[in-house]
Amino acid sequence: MASEHMKPLIVIVDVQRDFCDAGALPARGTASLLGPLHICIEAARQRGIQIAFTQDWHPSNHASFQQNGGRWPVHCVAGSAGAELAPPLTAGPSDIVVRNGTEPNSEGYSAFEGTDLAGTLHALQINLVAVCGIATEYCVRATALDAINAGFTTSLLVDLVRPIREDDATIALAEMAKAGIALAESKQWLAGCCR
Repeated sequence: MASEHMKPLIVIVDVQRDFCDAGALPARGTASLLGPLHICIEAARQRGIQIAFTQDWHPSNHASFQQNGGRWPVHCVAGSAGAELAPPLTAGPSDIVVRNGTEPNSEGYSAFEGTDLAGTLHALQINLVAVCGIATEYCVRATALDAINAGFTTSLLVDLVRPIREDDATIALAEMAKAGIALAESKQWLAGCCR
């Protein structure tokens, strides 16, 4: 169990079918992500760490879609199979589920954008946030930066993120580190917050 002075949370960002292998907009290397991520989530639950899952949850007329003049193929349409969490991941009854990008003209990259996630975490007295998931240089980056800007001590679990483009991810990692986000391996983070 985490100590009463350290109330940790892991945010699993957008690990959805459409962002994994064979999906509409796959990140790189997701086949090697799902197993270790599932193990980390189960280990965190056993230690009493709060879990939050985020999901892109776009309307069909979302401005980011190429058919609507945006840059991305259609992905994670609300209620579609592609918007589901990628197996073996499932949200448990005590997990937080955040759906973002629900407005047609909002990118919704960050789990904090247009949601009440910050308020929920403050109400739960969370003060340590670890971010992982997809994609490193987009939704993971935006969520981590918003977490630290909201006053949470923030880490990025570097072994549990995957990018769309490696070069952009390298730039994003440097930006996050410069902002004060700790870059940590998941086992190291779990051990540190559960002493």
